[in-house]
Amino acid sequence: MNSPQAIRPWRAMRVTPGFAGGSLLIAVALGTGVLAVPCWFRALTGIDCPFCGGSRAIGGLLRGDLLAAVGHNAFAVAVLLPLAAVVLFALARWETRRAQRWWPAGRAGRAALIALVAVTVAWWVFRGLPVGEWFRST
Repeated sequence: MNSPQAIRPWRAMRVTPGFAGGSLLIAVALGTGVLAVPCWFRALTGIDCPFCGGSRAIGGLLRGDLLAAVGHNAFAVAVLLPLAAVVLFALARWETRRAQRWWPAGRAGRAALIALVAVTVAWWVFRGLPVGEWFRST
């Protein structure tokens, strides 16, 4: 029988701060245009993927222009950034042994993944409709 592992103090974290710092550096590089990642899907099809405009949305957020950020990619602002914050918090809980996993197990984890995929596909479809014209990154 395994005994439960002791909870570590928050200051014992090593992975989470490195992951957060690296993510922040990449976000700043993408948002300022220092690092440009072309969308291979758009290059091949001419159609925006769900993530097109995400770098410009980050740039808008870095400038404090929420309206511009939402205009470039509302999905990145409303779904992906909060999801990144939740995953980062969950990673910190996992690393300090306050949680056994960083993603929910069983039905809850599957439901969260299915919901995320469904929202992504719905955004992709909506963005391609005429009513979604305002949400196109071009």
